[in-house]
This record gives sequence, structure tokens and C-alpha cells, in this order.
Amino acid sequence: MFDFSPLPLTPELSRAARNYLGFSQAKAAEDSTLPAHKIKRFEAGNYMPDVEFLQALRDFYEQHGYRFEEPAAKAKGSGAVFPGGVVGDDDEEGQPAAGRHQKTAIHHMRIAIRDEDEMGQVLDLIEANEEKVESLLKQPVGAGFLDAFNEKSELTHVEALKLLAENGAMWARLFGRDLGGTPDDKVLTGGAKPKTHADLLHRSQATAHRAVKGDKAAIAQRKQPSVTGSLAHALGLT
Repeated sequence: MFDFSPLPLTPELSRAARNYLGFSQAKAAEDSTLPAHKIKRFEAGNYMPDVEFLQALRDFYEQHGYRFEEPAAKAKGSGAVFPGGVVGDDDEEGQPAAGRHQKTAIHHMRIAIRDEDEMGQVLDLIEANEEKVESLLKQPVGAGFLDAFNEKSELTHVEALKLLAENGAMWARLFGRDLGGTPDDKVLTGGAKPKTHADLLHRSQATAHRAVKGDKAAIAQRKQPSVTGSLAHALGLT
């Protein structure tokens, strides 16, 4: 868990201000023009945005009439927080000393995707897949008549593995690596037959690739309940 205490805004204060003003996360993002996925993940406590974003979000709530308990806590301006995950060391009197820096314990990774909407779609897809996997893993395993497991159990497990594989590919994509190369649009749409296992992988993850690019039909399809009737369907090949 991140330590948000030295920052201009904490997840708890953000939720309190947003709820007080009657804003949903989507409404706050729309009116502030700040990325919705950043607000969502920041308030969940598993993502630390840049200081500029947090200050802009705090300013947005204050402009709409919300008053924080510590309105003078402008961490960046005081030198307590610096861009790039570096914080100021305290002086002998316990006050932030802007001239002395020390690295935080947080490790930063550079995301290669520059398009905010695409990055948000990737993170949303990963999160949705994790929720589906958690649901699938809770299902009981059934014994088969001649095999160790019945067909439903096998297909359920294959679907869970397929979603985990999707997440692996999407995480790689975040950092600029396309596993198996850049997907061929014809393979993704079914207009060309897969020739390699890379093509086959891309074909099984076709809706994911299209969804992160903003394809509304693919996004809607991803939200539909999963009905697995065959191995090929569980793998996303039909």
C-alpha cells in the first residue's frame, strides 16, 4: 500500500470530497477533464498518480466549494514532495527541507502507452479479467465419468487460464512489448487464417486487442456473460 500522507490529496480525502459534492467518479473526471481511470485507481489506493494530477484534482474540488481540513497542505509547493517519486528530507526541526532529497521506497516503472484512453482501457480490461478469474476459481471441480474431471470443469479452467494469458499480454503491452509481434488486423477480425501460434494467440485475444483500441462492439462483447460450450470457445477462438 502506498503512503499518500505527504501528497496534496489522499484517496480517503478524494472520496470524501467527491461524495460531498455528489459526483460519481465518471462525473468528476468529465467535469475536471482528468483521466477517469486515474481517479478510479487512486481512490482504490493501488495507484499513485503524479503530483500535478493530485493537485489539479484537489483544486477542482476546492473550486466547487469543498473545504479540506488542511487547506494549506500544498505538498509540492512546500518542497515535501517532488516529481518522480522523490521526497524532501526533514531538517533538524522536523520541517521539510527542499534542498535535501531522498528516494522513496516506491519503485516506478515507465509505461510505454502514451494514449491515456488506451492505457485506461488496458487497465480496465486487466481488472475485469481478474474479477472473472476470481469468480471462475471459486467454482467447484466436478469429477468425470471416465476422466478425472468433467467437461465443465475442464472448460472453466481453460477459460481462467485464457484470461490470465490475456492479462500477461496486456501487462507486456503496457511496457511496450507486443508478445508475438503486432497483431494482424485480418487475424483479429477473422479475415485471415492464423498461420503461426502467435497468430493463434492474437486470435484468441482478439476482443481484448480491439477493446483496448476503443472498439465499442468489442467492449460491449467483453461485458457479456461467458457461456462456454467447447474448448475452442473457452480459448476465444470461436
